Amino acid sequence: MTTKGYIGSYTKKGGKGIYHFELDEQTGKIKNVETAYELNASTYLSQFKDTLIAFTKDDERAGVVTFNIKDDNTLEETGRSLESLKGSACYVSASPEGDFIFEAVYGDGIARIYEFDAEKQQVGKLIEEVYHEYTPGPNVARQEASHVHYIEATPEQKYVVAVDLGADLLVSYDYGHQGLNVAHRAELQPGDGPRHIAFHKTGRYAYVVNELSNTVVVMDYEDGRFTERERHLTIPEDFLHPTKLAAVHLSHDQQYLYISNRGHDSIAIFKVLDDGARLELVDIVPSGDEFPRDFNITLSDDYLVVAHEQGDSKIVVFKRDKATGLLTQTDDSQQAAEGVCVKFLEV
Repeated sequence: MTTKGYIGSYTKKGGKGIYHFELDEQTGKIKNVETAYELNASTYLSQFKDTLIAFTKDDERAGVVTFNIKDDNTLEETGRSLESLKGSACYVSASPEGDFIFEAVYGDGIARIYEFDAEKQQVGKLIEEVYHEYTPGPNVARQEASHVHYIEATPEQKYVVAVDLGADLLVSYDYGHQGLNVAHRAELQPGDGPRHIAFHKTGRYAYVVNELSNTVVVMDYEDGRFTERERHLTIPEDFLHPTKLAAVHLSHDQQYLYISNRGHDSIAIFKVLDDGARLELVDIVPSGDEFPRDFNITLSDDYLVVAHEQGDSKIVVFKRDKATGLLTQTDDSQQAAEGVCVKFLEV
């Protein structure tokens, strides 16, 4: 069985933008890593049906780019909307029905919403840019301003939630052709620096990962509202060197949660308990290179693939034990320069 995927990258030190690769699930080896499309600063990717969604910037403007995914893994650009004079994004997603595209802009603290015609694979006009009202967090170096790091539709598809690292804030928005309207706000502990969210399939629980406090918070979720239940460190308590949390993903069977740590250069493994309400740390294992910015889990649940931004920029493959959640490395022979996002092709 061969699984196809894409890796998004920085383009500062040799990164090409978007790579494609294949994973042989018989051997656990990566093959055929090639440039799919050269695109400036395309650090996060999202798929909606047969469209790959990315973002980019030029000397003056920033915005969204859409591609048709071709049979040979290459990409054909179908549209772009570079309408903003502000910085480029760090996260992009589509609404469940394919009517809108959302962008999170870290540097300028912006949530964006665009029109999207999924049938024509065309991104439309920029509807609105929203700046968060915020109180800066206590981390002077990282929380001097609002920094929106994630934006995605909630499980019941009624809202889109934006995660603000600079303001220790989750904001749920009503969305539509009128733009984004605040429905609910949830504050995390000062200095947490929330980054991303993974939702349990029941829709009742959210796992919010905090980049600055290196913690994962289990939160009750209902109708746009988040309430904290418990929290866990994702690094050993005695690790005192600089490190910051990065990505979070659930196994498809919802039994295990995985989180990457940059600096400690590891993957934390948590067992999901009580139908999603609790987590229990299983292990913290080396990721295989430096700065594991992102990873993903194959649809078969058999493999976890990690992209490393620094070091040798290795693509490291781990075999998953579905019963225990534990990881065993099977390959580290391939690289993707400045790789920071891993997406498996959904067919």
